[in-house]
Amino acid sequence: MSGSKAMQIVAVQLNMAWEDKPANHRRLRELLGGTTIRPGSLVIAPEMFETGFSMNVNATAQSEAREGEALLRELARQYDSAFMGGVAAPIRDGRSRNECVVFAPDGTQLARYQKMHPFSLSGEENHYTAGSTQVVFEWQGVKITPFLCYDLRFPEIFRPAILRGAELITVIACWPAKRSEHWVRLLQARAIENLAPVVGVNRSGEEPDLQFDGRSSAFDHMGTPIFEASAQEQILTAEIDIEAARRWRSKFPALRDIVASEISGSDEP
Repeated sequence: MSGSKAMQIVAVQLNMAWEDKPANHRRLRELLGGTTIRPGSLVIAPEMFETGFSMNVNATAQSEAREGEALLRELARQYDSAFMGGVAAPIRDGRSRNECVVFAPDGTQLARYQKMHPFSLSGEENHYTAGSTQVVFEWQGVKITPFLCYDLRFPEIFRPAILRGAELITVIACWPAKRSEHWVRLLQARAIENLAPVVGVNRSGEEPDLQFDGRSSAFDHMGTPIFEASAQEQILTAEIDIEAARRWRSKFPALRDIVASEISGSDEP
């Protein structure tokens, strides 16, 4: 990508041990240890990478010491890169929060996003409080907006972040194999309609009642595939050409042609 600003993305498709934080911390370290990570990369781990997608908040929620976040901070420093991963917040009034957090190498929190759409089919809303707003953060001069799993089915929540300047979309997930075709196609759709590269990082393996076939995927601003993982635990790296996406946005008018009332829901001009 000569002449373009490219960001290295490192997608960690982790096979999480069920509700076993120490095991998942060890495995994440092991996988990263066998990977070449360029300084300044964005490294992404799945939703609830410490435990898997469990409704048992006593197992998933971090203590007040926030051990999962401490690990991400440590890894960011070790690899001189930004680290993104899914964690469960400490319990408040009987419920946790399903969050995506991002840390810079110096330990600075770049973003904390709370899942806006808990998965009602599993009763997630009874255990994890829904978030209410999108987040846009900057890394290496690129504006990025993170989302979580079921959020992917709600295109209307992506657009406000794009209108705030987001240039790269990330989605971390525990998305089951029986609906994985939806996962891949919806990621592609979000890229096309938002004129933005999209990176989706899923888990592999199994939970007590679900199988996961991975398929972590990335698409460029045109919806062209960059990578799609197989079902096995693995790490994928890719270069995201942000300058190409910016040129496309300056040329193609879809975002400029949005009418304000389409976003606000107002009938007023």
